[in-house]
Amino acid sequence: MNSIIDILIKNKGEILDKRLEELLKKEFPFINSLILEELFLKLESMSIIHVFRVSKNKKMIVLNKRGNAIREEIINNL
Repeated sequence: MNSIIDILIKNKGEILDKRLEELLKKEFPFINSLILEELFLKLESMSIIHVFRVSKNKKMIVLNKRGNAIREEIINNL
């Protein structure tokens, strides 16, 4: 979960799910789309991210800048 948030912060708060999966596979080779979907659901229920459907098989992951879960100084740097 922390790696997902780190990648989002490096990408100015938004990234496509396929690109995120590619970046995570470099660090965690065992990751797959099912595990990633579960993590997205957890992060979205914690109000850390929002998941938007862009097309039939693409999703945009956006960091929730208004949430209280992420420190304010990180959000200001975005």
